[in-house]
Amino acid sequence: MFTSLRFFVRVSFVFVLSVLTCSAFAQLPAIQAANSLQVLLPLNAKQQASLGVQVGAVQASTGGQLLVSATVVMPPGKEFTVSAPYAGQVSRLLVGVGDTVKAGASLALFTSPMLGDARRLLNEASLDYKNATAAAQRDQAMFDEGIIPLVRLQVSRSKQEAAQAQLHAREAELLATGMRFDANTGYATGTLKAPLTGTVSEAFAAVGQRVEAGAVLFKLADSSQLQLDLQLSSDKAAQLQVGDAVSIASRNANAKIIGVSRAIDASQSARARATVTNRGSLQPGELVSVVVQAKARAGLAKSEMQWLVSSRAVTQWRGKSWLFVANDKGFEALAVTVVSSSDDVSLVEAALSADTKVAVTGIASLRALLQKDE
Repeated sequence: MFTSLRFFVRVSFVFVLSVLTCSAFAQLPAIQAANSLQVLLPLNAKQQASLGVQVGAVQASTGGQLLVSATVVMPPGKEFTVSAPYAGQVSRLLVGVGDTVKAGASLALFTSPMLGDARRLLNEASLDYKNATAAAQRDQAMFDEGIIPLVRLQVSRSKQEAAQAQLHAREAELLATGMRFDANTGYATGTLKAPLTGTVSEAFAAVGQRVEAGAVLFKLADSSQLQLDLQLSSDKAAQLQVGDAVSIASRNANAKIIGVSRAIDASQSARARATVTNRGSLQPGELVSVVVQAKARAGLAKSEMQWLVSSRAVTQWRGKSWLFVANDKGFEALAVTVVSSSDDVSLVEAALSADTKVAVTGIASLRALLQKDE
């Protein structure tokens, strides 16, 4: 009986060992595919079209490149806001959004009771100064003839200086409003003037609308010179220097770094400014992806060549970044190292060539083919 039991245990052990060995060999191809850095996805042209897959070329990197996002802005002093000097209303609009105006051009007619009161006070200050000047001149003549003492002449001169100071204050008040007064407009109506030559970017008021003092009526911008406001991480900011070249391939434009701030703001981002040297098709206010030729990184040695590809072409799988490289059989999923990236472009390290084509659309479908055996 014990002999039969030992025989049964021995047979059972051999059977279990055989099952485990077969299972390990069955899983070997899947394990090899998971650990491989290249996976072939055979697809013909018809299958590619049905999946919506399109390809694009890669661009060789010249070394020392950083990819960041930037906003196109105007330089300081090239934007101006025209606001209501007093509580009142816009009685007539003379320009609209998109109009180009010169410095001093008329923007709108503005009416306010307080504007009329300010003009009245200016006229009163002007009359007081004229009277004080005449009195001082009269006392000067009388003093020269010995009729009055010096103290009376000094009092007259003090009154003249006080009247002059009051007149300058009233003139400065109206000058600060940025308005011009015409004879053919009402006493409480003035013409708002353009403070600089540029384009009306925004107009906030409608005819007859009542506004409070300080309400924004117009925004003007001189877009003859543009700048880039770069938003970047702290490690990228540490590699930038003043004078680094910036290129915006999507807009056929170029710029140059003029300032770098490595201070981190609330969003954990650093800032840099670049002046646009070749405008191309850049427009104020748009968000673009730019490539910075960082001099600090130009001498770094690289084990593999670096390439610029569309950010849409890069996907994540099994903790790695992948590209789908086109070949005559379909696509080959190739693991790459992402050096830097922005919303539009990614800089990757991979063994590619100048004529390599990678998938830029249909990435989700290709990735599903990678995951079908999982």
